[in-house]
Amino acid sequence: MPPGVKITPVVIDAFENYLKNARFLIIDDEPVSASAIEISLAAAGQDEVLIVNDPRDALQAFHDYRPDIVLLDLSMPLMNGFEVLAELRKQVPPDEQLPVIVITADPAESTRRNALTAGASDFLAKPFGSTELRLRVQNLLRTRFLHIGLREQNRLLERRVTERTQELEAALDELRETQRQAIREQRLHAFSEMAGGVVHDFNNVLMILMSLTDVMARETAGVESALNTHVGTMQAVLQEAAQLISRLHYFCRPKHDDDLFMPTDLKRLVEDAVQLAKPKWQNAARDVGKDIRLGLETERVDLLPCNASEMREALFHLIINAVDAMPNGGELGVMLRRAEGGVELMVRDTGTGMTEEVRTRCMDPFYTTKGETGTGLGLAMVHGIVRRHAGEIEVKSQLGEGTLFRIFLPQQNATAQAARPRQSLVMTRPLRILLAEDDERLRQLIALQMESMGHIVESAADGNAALQIFHEAPFDLIVTDLSMPQLNGIALVEAARQIIAEIPVIMLTGYGAMLLPDGERPPGVDILLSKPVTRDNLAMAIEQVA
Repeated sequence: MPPGVKITPVVIDAFENYLKNARFLIIDDEPVSASAIEISLAAAGQDEVLIVNDPRDALQAFHDYRPDIVLLDLSMPLMNGFEVLAELRKQVPPDEQLPVIVITADPAESTRRNALTAGASDFLAKPFGSTELRLRVQNLLRTRFLHIGLREQNRLLERRVTERTQELEAALDELRETQRQAIREQRLHAFSEMAGGVVHDFNNVLMILMSLTDVMARETAGVESALNTHVGTMQAVLQEAAQLISRLHYFCRPKHDDDLFMPTDLKRLVEDAVQLAKPKWQNAARDVGKDIRLGLETERVDLLPCNASEMREALFHLIINAVDAMPNGGELGVMLRRAEGGVELMVRDTGTGMTEEVRTRCMDPFYTTKGETGTGLGLAMVHGIVRRHAGEIEVKSQLGEGTLFRIFLPQQNATAQAARPRQSLVMTRPLRILLAEDDERLRQLIALQMESMGHIVESAADGNAALQIFHEAPFDLIVTDLSMPQLNGIALVEAARQIIAEIPVIMLTGYGAMLLPDGERPPGVDILLSKPVTRDNLAMAIEQVA
């Protein structure tokens, strides 16, 4: 028994079963001698025996019968035992460990030595008894049985090691990807905080300018003059400025009440986005001599709650990005299909592709490979839109083989609650409104806007002053800024609700919702509006909560 092998009842039973069913190949040119060996084996309970009297048939019989042990006579005409043994060893792999017992009447030591040297496992000298035959056979078969068991264990161990190695490599790749994602999220978070300040300050300035132009537009309404034209131009330019800052806003803000998440036909949305981008992927491409072939594959999917304008813009930008990645033309693929738990949107190109470094950084804000022609905010904006829809975006790319952007949008989107339909702007009655805004110019203009709607407005420069006014007089509505010194908007609302629990509240913020955990609406706030807020949007919000 090999050292270190533990013999258990299970192993013993397995060996007994193996021994009982073992196959014996007897190669002996003398039928009488071969039959005698067969009878001895039968007496020991071994019934699986094949006799070959012509040594030239031995190899074919070996291949057909696949014996567990061979009993080979040395002295045979036409082909002696040494020759048969040499051919057998050529056919048997080294790890098979096929036992061969050489049987001969020649007692010479040289014969025994030559047989063992040629590859024999054991040696039986004629005449021999059935007991000796049985013991030698059992010993050799036990060794073969254990060898086969160890070989299978080694194969199983190698397979397990291979599987475990693959699992560890996959886990390591996942860990690396998680680390890269964590670093990227930290970088995005830091940028969001920085962008938040920029968005807040710029939106306050925009809102002042837009409010002033609204006032000027109302005062010059119905009068055809150069001033009226200039005011219209100012309003258009300010809208463009608001759209520009919204690219940062798209990236860094989560969803809030401004977002209209309505059940949307995504098939129609995809087709619209492709048509909107047609001047770029078809007309402009042809003008510079490149041919872009469109492959549009859209399945009919269930209506999905989303902000249609945002998703259309995200898809539009991905299409434009794909076109830019194919300077020599190529294939543009846009796909919409069902996926488990939601839908998939894919934009594929056969362009230049990306290196791994570019792929991992392409959605970082201000990262661009387009030189001075790119802002580095397009894909960051797409990422922000997808994230606000509780979705996932994935980029696959190989340098020289093109790029695939895959967006997954979940059907059960907890953050995508359908917005209430807009109501008429007809005011039923004037309201007493308490306005809290720390920016004096903005405070005056917002008050002027609401007064122009027929409301009565009391203004306060901070939360403490607003709370004091709220204690002294009844109000129908509170309109408050989020970020204010001393007592901010959230604290003001909480205190006001202690006095009048059902007081309606509209909160304004230049940060979108970036100061709030997970983009949630603050407790007690009915509507959260992002600056700059136009007069119409403010009127709509007042009408909804009044």
